[in-house]
Amino acid sequence: MTRRDLGWLLGRAAAGGAAQEFLGEWLRAAQTHAHAGANPAAPPEPDRWSAYRPKFFNSEDFRALEAFASILIPTDDAPGAREAHVAHFLDFLVAAAAEYAPEMQAEWRRAMEWLRGRNFAGLSAEQQAALVAQMAAPERDRNRRHPGFPVYRLIKRGTVFAFYTSRAGLVEALEYKGNAYLEQFPACDHPEHRQA
Repeated sequence: MTRRDLGWLLGRAAAGGAAQEFLGEWLRAAQTHAHAGANPAAPPEPDRWSAYRPKFFNSEDFRALEAFASILIPTDDAPGAREAHVAHFLDFLVAAAAEYAPEMQAEWRRAMEWLRGRNFAGLSAEQQAALVAQMAAPERDRNRRHPGFPVYRLIKRGTVFAFYTSRAGLVEALEYKGNAYLEQFPACDHPEHRQA
């Protein structure tokens, strides 16, 4: 599925009755992500997501998806896939696909079955990261092949869409300010991009 397809499906899913509650909570996710300089004495906000029950994925697949997404977009000084609740969003979206895009559900079932066959959820964090790196190898070197590459591409595409659609990705990570304009466009400060 393309980003356009995912956007179309999100629009259709958002029209459903259960979507209002889910999307309202999901869009507020990551507002409490601790940044440098934040008040450490402030009491943490209760985790709204700890009681979440997946609608499409089983619990093992949901944990595997959450771990995979967190490898792709880890938490550092900005929120990552875990804080953006990427797995929750993908579960909502794929569950909503039943009526509008059943082929999407079949694709995700095959992907999670592939990961289950490698016991992804049962691997250590280091082993999971190593497997994801192996699966991603054809992306960096077109001469390489890996049977899990289509699974990697599917999860990566979904993760990127979910993360950069979320408050955590759009506002916290990209610092999107809304409909504002820049009077100046600051130059890139990466040394490797400077021109002599």
